[in-house]
Amino acid sequence: MNTSFMKWKDEAYGEHERQKFDLAVPKDRGCHGLILFIHGGAWIAGDKEGYRDDLDRWAVKGYAAAAMNYRYIAPDAQMDAEMEDIKNALAVIREKAKEAGADLTRVLLTGTSAGGHLSLLYAYSMAETSPIRPACVVDYCGPTLLSEHGLLYETPGKYPPAEQWTALFSNLTGKAVVPGNEAEFMPLLEKYSPVTHVTGNSVPTIICHGQKDDLVPFTQAKILRNRLEECGVEYVFLPMPEAGHGLEQAEIYRESAALFEIYAERFLKEAEA
Repeated sequence: MNTSFMKWKDEAYGEHERQKFDLAVPKDRGCHGLILFIHGGAWIAGDKEGYRDDLDRWAVKGYAAAAMNYRYIAPDAQMDAEMEDIKNALAVIREKAKEAGADLTRVLLTGTSAGGHLSLLYAYSMAETSPIRPACVVDYCGPTLLSEHGLLYETPGKYPPAEQWTALFSNLTGKAVVPGNEAEFMPLLEKYSPVTHVTGNSVPTIICHGQKDDLVPFTQAKILRNRLEECGVEYVFLPMPEAGHGLEQAEIYRESAALFEIYAERFLKEAEA
């Protein structure tokens, strides 16, 4: 058993069964940076368990690390609920970390697919009210503009079925996503699009996306890159020419991991010095 850090498993940050997180915090009181992993699964599936080993690995390196579950998108839980979940989880995580002597003041948010989207949206739109201030974000193939025609109308193929895709976005917005109802749902899709919230004050961002992604089109990554460029925000753009949604191109994935480490060092550790 590693005694260099403290761990919590399935800690609650709310009353819903999905409102749980895992956390590892180094016992060194000099730790002030958190890495938060947010799982993917089209906002309706997935689990924090996939990040179990990552928490230990990062804690050994001197970072606090957490992985959280969140309420799935449903008729009674739109995207605002997921933003609220991240905010509430961070508040409880900060209090738990104090038990290990760590005052967490900055967070690197990261995730894949839906988790990438949630990381981006939270970092760009919730910075001023977040219990732990976003310092940077690392996105792996996350949707960035939900209203884009290619994502909304052309993505559904063999999976997911078109009717499932329509139901997903209807639940996400709380409005029927059907032809003729664009005036109702399009403004909400814009609201829940990370690119909408990018300004000159947005946090540095790493974007890693497969160019053969047939679930979240590669155009989504380019849209975000262009907006970050336009606003003068620091970013690293890592296209994976041979990869699909699973990010199978190993050499570029290793490059993204190295950049992840650099971002963690720069924005979570060095800022405290």
